[in-house]
Amino acid sequence: MNTYGKNFRFSIFGESHGDCIGCTIDGLPAGFAPDFDFVSRELSRRSPGAYIGSTARRERDEYKVISGMYNGRTTGMPLTVIFPNNDVDSSPYINNIARPGHADFAAYRKYHGYNDPRGGGAFSGRLTAALVFAGAIAKQLLSKSGIEVISHVASIGHMTDSKFDPVMKEIPDLDPAFPLVDNSLRSEFDAMLTSVREAGDSIGGTVEAAAVNIPVGVGEPYFRGFESCLASILYSIPGVHGVEFGAGFAFSGMRGSEANDQYLYGGNTSTNNSGGINGGISNGMPIIFRVAFRPVPTVFTEQSMLDLETSEPILAAAKGRHDACILPRGCVIVECAAAICIYDLLLQTKLN
Repeated sequence: MNTYGKNFRFSIFGESHGDCIGCTIDGLPAGFAPDFDFVSRELSRRSPGAYIGSTARRERDEYKVISGMYNGRTTGMPLTVIFPNNDVDSSPYINNIARPGHADFAAYRKYHGYNDPRGGGAFSGRLTAALVFAGAIAKQLLSKSGIEVISHVASIGHMTDSKFDPVMKEIPDLDPAFPLVDNSLRSEFDAMLTSVREAGDSIGGTVEAAAVNIPVGVGEPYFRGFESCLASILYSIPGVHGVEFGAGFAFSGMRGSEANDQYLYGGNTSTNNSGGINGGISNGMPIIFRVAFRPVPTVFTEQSMLDLETSEPILAAAKGRHDACILPRGCVIVECAAAICIYDLLLQTKLN
C-alpha cells in the first residue's frame, strides 16, 4: 500500500502532474517544533538545477502543512503536508504509449487503464519530495539521540568516489549539493554527466550511506529486522534496483576468517564487514549500506515502445523532461528514507 512504518507512519499520496503531492506523518510526539528551514535545505538538495544533467522541470518544492501543527508545534495528531505541482507539461504523456523501463505498461494492465500516466503518475520521482519532507522531520528527531545519517555519490557509471571509512572514526565533511569523499573528482563527474546529457542518454550510479551513533539492539527479528525494514523503504524509491549492507555481495568471495568482524574492548569491532548489523539487530557500529540506481529509463534516442491500445510495438524517441542521472539528487532521498526507517525502529525498541 502507500503507508510505511509501524510506530512512525508515513503515507504518501498524489501523482506527478496532478494538483499536488503530499504525505501524512503519524506518530510524531506532541510539542515538537520542527525546524522548517532545515526541511527546506534538505528539499533543495533534491531539487533539480544544482548539478549538470538534472531535469529541466523546475518545481520550487513549496509546501503547506494543513494539519497536525498549532502555534509552531506538533499537536500529536497526524501531520499532513501538500506540495502543489506547478511546472507541469503533460503533452508528451497523453498518447497511450508505454515507454521501455517505465511502469507504463505494468500500471496500465494492473489498473485497467485508469491510472494517471502523466509524468509517470504515482510512479514518478516527483513524489520523493514528500519522502524528503518526512525524512527531514525524522532526521531532527534522531538528532536528539545523537544519530546522524549521511551519504555520498559512490559511483556514476564506471567512475567511483573513495569509500566511507566503515568504522567511521571521523565523519567526513561533504558538500550537500554534490557529496563526494574526494572532492577533487567533481569536475570529472561533471564532464561525464555533460557527455551523457549531450548524447540524449542516461546513466546509473550508486549511493553509499552511513547511520552513526545507532545504539545496540535496534531491530526486531525476523521480519522487522534492521536490514529488512531499511531495504523495504529503500526499494520504494523510484529507480532503486539494489541494496547491500557492509561488505554486501563481496561476502560471497570471502572466507569466514576474513569476513568476521573481530571484537575490541567494550564490544566495538576492528572492521565493519557486517555493516553494523548482526541477526537483524544493530551492534553499535555504524550502519553502512549502498544503494544502486538504474539509469533513468527515458532516453532521447529511438527505442521500441508499445502502443497500449493495439499492443503493437512502435519505434520512437521519448519526450519530456528528465534527469540524465538520478544522482546526486538521490543522496538526500536515500538519507531521508533511512531516517524514517531508523526512527520507526528506534520507537519500537523504546516501546519494548
